[in-house]
Amino acid sequence: MYFSINMETNFIEISNKVQNDTRLACTKFYKNAELYTTEINSDLLGKKIISQTDSLLFKFISVATNLEFLWQIHYIKKDKLEKQKHTAEWQNNLSLTDLMYFESVVIQLRAFIDFSQKLSCSVLEYTKPVDGTKDFYKILSKINSQKARKVESKFSEIMSENSWGSSVKSIRDKITHYDIVKTKSEFRPTIQGKSYERFCQDLENDMFVFLTELQLILFEKEWVSG
Repeated sequence: MYFSINMETNFIEISNKVQNDTRLACTKFYKNAELYTTEINSDLLGKKIISQTDSLLFKFISVATNLEFLWQIHYIKKDKLEKQKHTAEWQNNLSLTDLMYFESVVIQLRAFIDFSQKLSCSVLEYTKPVDGTKDFYKILSKINSQKARKVESKFSEIMSENSWGSSVKSIRDKITHYDIVKTKSEFRPTIQGKSYERFCQDLENDMFVFLTELQLILFEKEWVSG
């Protein structure tokens, strides 16, 4: 019972911290979406844009929350130099929590990209369902506008080979359909030479930059720092 109460308290504290850390960015993006919907002549489309903006920002915060848990694990385990004694990954109790939150970051980030594609289509006044990335590009190719070309260029950039979006897709496909990411470290797990938290922090930084660039394209408002 004590363990459960303590975990609940920690979760609330971490969630509050993430909400405070992301509030400014989310508020800016949301307000720019609201301003944009006042400029279009469709209440129905405006409501859909706001709804999908809300969903996108939820994924944004979900990534940040799971990343914060990874950092908390880092602080707890930073002085723990016990060697991992296991023959199979499911026996690896030292890095189990790392892997759980690492996978959650990657899956939520992939969903963030998908949701941003759906929001982009709504802003471009395409109201039918978007069935994956291939369908997304087909839809864009049929929309003859400068904004559609900017959206297409931005997504092609983040999903190009060796880009952060491509990395997210590759890892997400692996852990969802093929295999888990195996532990690469004698102590705490690493991927591409980085700890899970550092690797995911870099991804979150890229996600934030993308969010600011996307709102400029979609809502035609400059991102003001601070």
